[in-house]
Amino acid sequence: AFTGNKFEFRMPGSALSVSEPNIVINTAVAEVLGEFADRLEGLSGKALEAEIHLLLKEVLRDHRHIVFNGNGYTSEWVEEAHKRGLFDLPSCAEAFPRLIAEKNVELFLKHGIYTKEEIEARAEIHIENYTTVLTIEAKTMADMIRHQILPAVSDYADQLCQRAYHKDAMGVPHQYETSTAMQIGTLTDALQADCAKLEADLAAIPAGSIEAMNYCHEVLIPDMAEARKAADQLETLTASKSWPFPVYSDLLFYV
Repeated sequence: AFTGNKFEFRMPGSALSVSEPNIVINTAVAEVLGEFADRLEGLSGKALEAEIHLLLKEVLRDHRHIVFNGNGYTSEWVEEAHKRGLFDLPSCAEAFPRLIAEKNVELFLKHGIYTKEEIEARAEIHIENYTTVLTIEAKTMADMIRHQILPAVSDYADQLCQRAYHKDAMGVPHQYETSTAMQIGTLTDALQADCAKLEADLAAIPAGSIEAMNYCHEVLIPDMAEARKAADQLETLTASKSWPFPVYSDLLFYV
């Protein structure tokens, strides 16, 4: 992000190393400083000063399209980046293949940072790790839904139905029990269908590393997001003592 008079780089996640982004940044800076040095080599005095001023003007003119002083946290910048022809790679699946883009490989080779084989190996490791982690997460989610959430909400809906039945026998209103049980029943069926789709899609992951990564991004992540919607709604309707995991209020307010 360009923040007025400096570039600001976000820190990687706690499980990641800062070395790789620093290698990329430092290599890019070295390339540009090398171009500057080649152009200014052999100049001195007023000729050097004049060339520096000219160089600065050219750099600002040619690369001003990367400067954005609006709100970089909204879609405003994404839209503007597209207009300016800048990359917008919001996911790992879109970013990792750029590691082995021809111009990037040439840059690392030029400065002796990596060999071509080392770059390709690192890209392959990132791609396979992405697929492995997403697959584990999806399988874990399906297991939690199938063996914990669905049995718990089904049991709670049954409790509500029994209460409604007993209240009805006594002539007592039971709108809460009836309406809540109906909502839970509908969402339970939806979650079961979402879980079944997730499990089926997990079984269909392609063999190729790039294909598997794209499949996880384009298929598994949307599957998980859809299942998450139904599960979150069920959590709001289910009594906390019947929910199989700590609810958000417990996580936020209780030790």
